[in-house]
Amino acid sequence: MLASIKSKIIALTIALLCMLATLVTGAAFYAFYHDSEMMVAAGGLSISSLTGRINKEIIELENNAVDLALMGEIYYKAGKKEDIGQDLVTSIFQNYPNSLGGGIWFKPYAIRSDKKRLCIYAFHNEDGQVRLDPSFESAQYNYLTQSWYVEIMEQLEKGQKLFWSKPYYENQGAKTLMTTVGAGIYHDGKLIGLSTVDWQMNAIRDSILNIKPTPNSFVLFADKANNYIIASTEPGVASTTLMGKPLQELNWYSEQLQEGRPFDYKGKKYIPYIRQLDNGLFLIVNVPFTELFRDIERHLFVLLSLLLISTFFIVGILYWVLKRNINGPISKLSQMAQDIGQGNLNLTIRLDKPKELANLASVLNKMTTDIKTHLVHLAKVSHEKEKIESELAIAKTIQASAVPQDFPKDDSVELLASMTPAREVGGDFYDFFPIDEDRFAFVMADVSGKGITAALYMMSAKTAIRNMLQAGYPLVEAISRANKSLYENHARGMFVTAFVGVLNRRTGHVDYISAGHCAPLHKTKSGYDYVPVIRNLMLGVMPTYAYEAGSFVLRPKDRLFLYTDGVTEAQTKEEKLFGPERLQKALNRKDMTLPETLISVRQAIQRFVKGAEQSDDITMMILEFHKKK
Repeated sequence: MLASIKSKIIALTIALLCMLATLVTGAAFYAFYHDSEMMVAAGGLSISSLTGRINKEIIELENNAVDLALMGEIYYKAGKKEDIGQDLVTSIFQNYPNSLGGGIWFKPYAIRSDKKRLCIYAFHNEDGQVRLDPSFESAQYNYLTQSWYVEIMEQLEKGQKLFWSKPYYENQGAKTLMTTVGAGIYHDGKLIGLSTVDWQMNAIRDSILNIKPTPNSFVLFADKANNYIIASTEPGVASTTLMGKPLQELNWYSEQLQEGRPFDYKGKKYIPYIRQLDNGLFLIVNVPFTELFRDIERHLFVLLSLLLISTFFIVGILYWVLKRNINGPISKLSQMAQDIGQGNLNLTIRLDKPKELANLASVLNKMTTDIKTHLVHLAKVSHEKEKIESELAIAKTIQASAVPQDFPKDDSVELLASMTPAREVGGDFYDFFPIDEDRFAFVMADVSGKGITAALYMMSAKTAIRNMLQAGYPLVEAISRANKSLYENHARGMFVTAFVGVLNRRTGHVDYISAGHCAPLHKTKSGYDYVPVIRNLMLGVMPTYAYEAGSFVLRPKDRLFLYTDGVTEAQTKEEKLFGPERLQKALNRKDMTLPETLISVRQAIQRFVKGAEQSDDITMMILEFHKKK
């Protein structure tokens, strides 16, 4: 009965179709009745993606505000010259193209005894250029009485490092709904002003309000901390009438609202999706329960209908094709396919009928052409990949050769360092060398950028610092000369943060300059504490910058731990940072040798990131002082 190929194929096809139909039907019903929680969770994926992008932008704005605060302190220390302040603020906003605007704002008479209001405000115009706007300093605007200034200053005076104002409508410049993040500007530990970065909320608000997982879903965007409604798409209520009002105006909202737990409103059951932003704002997307599962029911019906129709149609077509005796053409195609498989890509298959197999022949002909094209493309891609890998290997070689590996261990200084490069080669480096019989220099630095460019810039920075110190220049002059050399001999936009120290091996006295780098930790008998360093501008940014040195004393058995921001900014997959507090805790865990200390910190970072990919170089140095005899 099943002696012919035709009958066997028909019987096998029918059996397979029946098995497939059974499996698909069973799986569909199982998914419908048992995977409702998965469907609810899937409804929030687009919302989570949007909030993730917004939170990333918020973090960037906060970093911008912190950098601006540092520029305010530098401006104050640099003599309070207006042109220096304007250059600093402008350069910061050139490095943060996504920021709408912001600046530095000083307390009354903090800069000049005859100047009650003094600020430097910059913004990105429509062409993306950074422009200064002096009108915010006027008596007509009087920033000292603006709500955003009062709110942020009040929180900074209470000890907050960063604070977001509640949303407000700006009439002076942008004329739009916004919120502002601020950071404190300090001098000798005293709050003298604040830095701000403005976040324009119209585009974000529009993106949020356009979220509609289903036709009758509605969204709430609000500031919970300040009990302030920004916008809502609640059916039957105009969003403009709710903006600025407290959350109690909403009949459906309550503090007990929970993610994924349905609630009743106007005779309908809704499932809420709640997302909190990093600056305290939050949004709730409410999806009707019936609409969420309506598509599942419709898809199940369509799937079963198509499955049944397809089964009858396929069997009928198959019978008609096989009835016309296609065994010969199949054999011909098989032989030709075998020839192609053996490498004969110049073969052209000619088959006019039956139509289906003729189409298959055309597909095979196209396949041979595509294979040849793909082989050419693959060769090109392989060449490019080899080129990139070669450049990466060169950069890694440069970085590895730049750092010394013979660590000193004598009667005055014992030193150990390690560097764990990220996947993309960065610009971290460390260095140490004697200046004369009594003085010993050590350097920890981090170059902006990645790849060969950063590696070459790193070599220039290392050479410039070492040459100037070994040439006998005083520390401040040596660093100033190195800074000018880096500015004049390299492309704009690159810079290096560095901590450069000079240790007197007889007295333990350390002179240092911190050029925008992380503060080191000093270990005494009571444990590790951060050194209160004098902060300066990064190297390579401003050729005439006047660097200021600081000093402290190491006693016998004292240690100094230096590192790059790859340590404190190591992050989990959820972008949570390791931070300076965890670093200090890891160092103070117990008494350890120098190698054990570096290993312990590295292990603490690995436990924290839980397998997340390393995004930046992790470089550490530890020095123990033994008074020279």
